[in-house]
Amino acid sequence: MHRFFIDQSTEVEATVIISGNDYNHLKNSLRLNIGDRVILSDGDGFDMEAEILKFHDQGAELKILSREKSKVEAETKVWLAQGLPKKSKMDLIVEKATEIGFAGLIPLESKRTIVKYDHKKKNKKQSRWQRVAEAAAKQSGRAVIPEIKDFYSSDNLKALKEEFDYVLLLWEDEKEYSIKEFFKENNIAAEARILLIIGPEGGFSATEVSEFKKDLNARIITLGPRILRTETAGITALTAILYEKGELGD
Repeated sequence: MHRFFIDQSTEVEATVIISGNDYNHLKNSLRLNIGDRVILSDGDGFDMEAEILKFHDQGAELKILSREKSKVEAETKVWLAQGLPKKSKMDLIVEKATEIGFAGLIPLESKRTIVKYDHKKKNKKQSRWQRVAEAAAKQSGRAVIPEIKDFYSSDNLKALKEEFDYVLLLWEDEKEYSIKEFFKENNIAAEARILLIIGPEGGFSATEVSEFKKDLNARIITLGPRILRTETAGITALTAILYEKGELGD
């Protein structure tokens, strides 16, 4: 069934209105009719099966038939602090990380970041990436749309320290300490919040890495002997973390 996100929690037998772009998509693109059913997600991890009752001029009225906690959302919340890549690579990162199951993105400006955005461009990019996350969440059956946070720099990322239980940083100069070793050494709670930091095309400087270790107590990790592109590294590490936590199936 087709999936739509709503900004309210509702109970069985309640009615909701879908309007705006979602209404246009439902009625004109998907050509759904009265009596057809869809899945509604409230953004808090609940899925609801709903039936279309009637169409209004600017919206569709639906009745909630059932409501249950989604089984697709990962208990372990992994956030990606992604160094800004060139061109449209961030679109790919957000799309694939959403499909895999990440909790959200922190766009990260670092000393070797090549692309530079002014305030207006940052707002446009943030909105665009949020739309990419929503589309990918619908496609992959997610019950929650990952959040795209404001831009942070490597200097002020420490302001988020208290939001996370663990901070992991991928660095090409680390040769031994892997994600597997991290999980062997730590008893990670199922509902842990993990921040995964990925550098831009130019990577992080040794000074930045030292600052991340000092300010965020970051654990420096490797993904093996091969050098991965920035758009590959975060997706690979995210997959490894969720696999280690059993979030990708038994």
